[in-house]
Parts: sequence; C-alpha cells; structure tokens
Amino acid sequence: MRLHDPRIGDEVVVRTRPVAFSFFPTIQGSRREAMQSIVFSSDPWNIISHEINKISHDKQRDQALAFLAQARDFFNASSESDISAAKPLLLYYSFLNLAKCYISKKTGRVLGRVHHGLSENLPTTQGAIHGEVRVYVDPQPRDKVFQLFAEALNSPINNNNGSNNFLIRSEDFLSQILIGHRVFCNGEGLKEKFVSIEDIKYVHDPITKEIWLRVRYFADDFKRLSYPLTSLSKSLSGGVDWRNVNCDRQQSGRRLIEAETMNVWGYTQRPSQAIGEISKAVRGLVWRSVISIPPYRKYYVYRPTQAQFLMNQLLSIYLATFYLGSITRYKPEEFDKILKSDIGPFVMEFFANQPAQFLYLMASEFAEQEVARAAII
Repeated sequence: MRLHDPRIGDEVVVRTRPVAFSFFPTIQGSRREAMQSIVFSSDPWNIISHEINKISHDKQRDQALAFLAQARDFFNASSESDISAAKPLLLYYSFLNLAKCYISKKTGRVLGRVHHGLSENLPTTQGAIHGEVRVYVDPQPRDKVFQLFAEALNSPINNNNGSNNFLIRSEDFLSQILIGHRVFCNGEGLKEKFVSIEDIKYVHDPITKEIWLRVRYFADDFKRLSYPLTSLSKSLSGGVDWRNVNCDRQQSGRRLIEAETMNVWGYTQRPSQAIGEISKAVRGLVWRSVISIPPYRKYYVYRPTQAQFLMNQLLSIYLATFYLGSITRYKPEEFDKILKSDIGPFVMEFFANQPAQFLYLMASEFAEQEVARAAII
C-alpha cells in the first residue's frame, strides 16, 4: 500500500513552548483563548468540591455537595475493605454518587429519584465466569444514571437495536479497561487490544491557517501483536478520518509509524483558536492513564473487534465497577469464583489501581482541566 507524504506543517507553539496534547487544552478568556496547564493535587476530592461550590443555584449546589460527601465516604470505606467482601460494592456506590454530582453540574438541574439504569446477569453455563449487563435507555433520559452520565460526558449511548434496552457482554467492557489490560488478556488468552501512542501533536500550516493532529507509534508494538502497520488509521476511526503517512523517523533505534487526521480545522488568527475543537473531536478515540511524572498523561488507542460495543473510557470503568459490585452484593459466592478464575489477577489489579485513576479523570472532567498527582516527597 502506497502511503501519502504527511502535510507540511509546524508544531503548534505558544510563547516558545510546544503545546502538549490534552483533552482540555484551552480556556476561553475575555479576549482570547488561554492555554491551560496541569493542576497538581494530592487530593482530587478538593478539586471536585471546589467546582461544585461554583454552582450558583442553592438547592442544586446543596444536593451535589451531599452526593459528593456520600461518594467520598464510600470511597474511603472501600479502601479499608477486603476485595472479596465489600470493596466492589462500596466503590460502585462511590462512583454512582460522583456521577450524580457530575450530572447535576453539567445539566444545571436538581435530580429527582433516579435508578441505576443497569442490571447484571451472570452466566447460567456451569463453570462460565462471564456474564452480561443490560443497559436501559430512554429517548429522553430522565432517571437512569448510566444514560445521564453518558450524556453529561458528551458520549451518548448509541443503541443500534432500536429497543429501550440492550446487552453488553462482560468480556467486551472488561477488555476496555486500560489498567490491568495485559493481565486480563493473559488470563483470557487474547491478543492485547491497547497500543501505546508514542507522540501526539497539534500541527498547523500558518499560510493556509489550517490545523490538524499527528500521532506516532513504535512499529514494533504493532508487529509484536501481529497487527498490520497500515491498520493504524483504522484504529483511530470514529467521527474523524485518518490516514497513514510516510515516516522515516526512529527513536532510540526503534522505527516509528505515523498517521494524521484527514480533517483539518481552520482558524483566523491563532492556531489556539481551533485546538480545543480538535481535542473534543478525537477524545473518544483515545484512552489515557494518569501518571505522576511528566507528561502526566499517557495515551493509547484501542483496537476493537468488529462486533464490540465501544464506550467512553470513564463509562467502561463505571460499568465494570457496577457489574462486579452487583455480583458482590447479590451473589458473593460467584464473585469468589471470579477471583479464583484466570481473570482473578485482573480483578485484583482493577480494584488496586483503577479507583484512583477514575477519581483523577473525574476531577479533570469537573475542572475541565487536566488534574494530576505530582511525584513529590
């Protein structure tokens, strides 16, 4: 397959500093866009509380703060609980209340009585460990937290079967969990689906005043997993068109491969006018992990199977926590079987590291700015 040459352009630089890719790169000032920096916090709950306290409507603010207090108490209680006892259930109720806080903040309304909008089904086959979650949707969501949470994240649930509910297999959403993914694949005998992005940049042409996105990967990561090098652009598809382009670069002796958006975004004066729109357009295509050293975020692309139902990263974490929490509540003996199964190490890893990741990612959503924990003594 013959590749196109990449567009000629310059990396976006503001005040002599390259602009790092972010889900929240800019904030609108009174006269122009301002570049956002990373907020460092040892306690992301304080960031969330600060954002909720900005709500001007008294009743809405008081309700959101009450949800937040419950979320924090459930979270703290889970840290003292054993994983085979109550930890999954406590964490789900923490995430449930945190989602309600976020829904209230984003929609600007007081929530009435709401429901999970989910139900868990364990397999009936003897010895099977994978079940399903039924997701309930309404044309106009009012009381189903999962659907409301998805809408608030600007990642609405696309129900292709036209009914008011549909099933998602547990192996489909568990494999979308970034933390512990390799452990999950080892247990299931699957090929890994996440590939690390080595570099992701905003690039622009100052003559045409157009801006686009460029990503680079190590070729050996694709070869290790037996994925075609030309499949890079397909892995990024979804609302934005991509193409593989020629790349003759190496890093530390490793070959790089490259793709760029076929879409370009125009600007009138400064490229910073458009980078927020670019990030918004592609944020559903990449996963990220929060790390405590520069650059404080690590990005990945996910290669789904053709029939797999893909979700926003936060939704997949939330759904997995609901599923495991529901089993713990109603069928604790079945949860013990899961812990002893081949995916038991993955479940242990999930509850060891995923809660803090979810919390920092949610703090970033509340603040609309990247929140990270600095490596300080």
